[in-house]
This record gives sequence, C-alpha cells and structure tokens, in this order.
Amino acid sequence: MDWAVPILLGLYGLAVGFGGAALAVAADRAVIAELVAEGMIVSDVFTDAALVDVSFATARWSGIGLVVTGLLSWAGAAAFVAHRRRERARASGAGADPTYTWTDAAAGGVVTAVTSFLLPFAPMLGGFAGGYLHRNERTSATRVGALSGLLSVLPLAVALLFVAAGVAVGTLRADAVGVALLVVGVVLVSLLFTALFSGGFGALGGYLGGQLRDRDADKPDEFGGEREEGRLGDDRPERDESTAD
Repeated sequence: MDWAVPILLGLYGLAVGFGGAALAVAADRAVIAELVAEGMIVSDVFTDAALVDVSFATARWSGIGLVVTGLLSWAGAAAFVAHRRRERARASGAGADPTYTWTDAAAGGVVTAVTSFLLPFAPMLGGFAGGYLHRNERTSATRVGALSGLLSVLPLAVALLFVAAGVAVGTLRADAVGVALLVVGVVLVSLLFTALFSGGFGALGGYLGGQLRDRDADKPDEFGGEREEGRLGDDRPERDESTAD
C-alpha cells in the first residue's frame, strides 16, 4: 500500500493533466465557430455568436480544470508519502501512536476511483477496503469508509466546478444570467448528492470491512494458535485507539 496508492494517484494525475492541457490548447474559437456554422454544435437557447462564446469558454475552463485536478492528484500522492513516513516514525516511538485513518481512507478512495468505471456501488467497495485495512473498532472503520468515499469525489468536484465556471463565464458574456445560475445550481446539487451517495455507501462498506477484519483477527491460524495481530505485509504495531492521527 505504501507505494501502490501514490503510484496510482501519480498515473491518474499524469493522464488527466495531459488530457486537460491538450483540451485547453486545442480549444480554438475559429474552429468552434466553424462547427457552429456547420450545425455540428446547436442550441435552441443561444444565438450562434453566443453559442461560440459559451462553447469556447466551457472547453477552455474544462481543460484548465483537468490540469488542476491532475496537479492536485500529484500533490495528494506526495502528501500520502509524507504522511505515511510520519506514521512510520511515530509507530517506531517518535511521537504519539498513529491511527492510520487518512492513509487507509486514501487507499479506499483510490479503490473507489479505480472501480467506479465498472461498478455502480464502487464507494461501498472502496469503503470496505479502507475499513478492512484499518485496525480499529468498527465505528472507526465506518469513519474511514466514509472518508474514502468523500476523498474519491474530490477530483470530480474540482473538474465539475471548472466546467460550471466555464459555462457561467460564457453565458454571462451572452447576458444569460439565468442560465448561468441554473448551471451552477445543478452542478452544486449534483456534487452534494454525489458526496452523500459516496460517503454513505463508503461508510457502509467500511462498517462491513471492519466487521470482517475483527472476525478474521479472532480466528485461530492454521496451526491452532491465535492469529497474529496485524495484516499481511503490514508492520503496524498495536496502538491505543484513542490517539490522534
């Protein structure tokens, strides 16, 4: 997990950032005007000139939003590595015992993001992964699952906010204030619903993952002894559950 999460975040940021840069550079007003004139971009609300402004602003701001999303993904990868190092230092005795809440939530968020293209209830799977990784009481596993769901929404939120900003800028240039307000309102409501959906199902998955983790920890190993605390490939020591992150 130490390197899988930052590597996936870095690759995601690279792909999204380059795609956004290409879109921002390729956004050309003359090309969009030709597409509008040829009837490939149509609207029943705007005139052709206003439609060109709206389409150009939306494409340009969308590209910028993807670039920002990519940069934030890189920043998240760096923050994960730095936080993981601090956790290791604290686990070895240099400070209060870590709780691994944010690193486990980030791992679950990455699982959600990767599987969201294939599964409708990906937040539950990501929350389950984060909750199962988290060695804590079930309530804490539930919190980790909820955080994993919310973290997975952040890239989408950043990208959609820039798209909404582009549409708003274009529509304001066309003196369509009502359309701008409508678009911004729809985006905000959609993001709120997505956050509630992802956080809620993430919390449910975290709860289930925590239950499975507790049950596995109580099972004897194949030699008849008590199963050793910890997880496969994880050197985390036992800690006081009441310590801060």
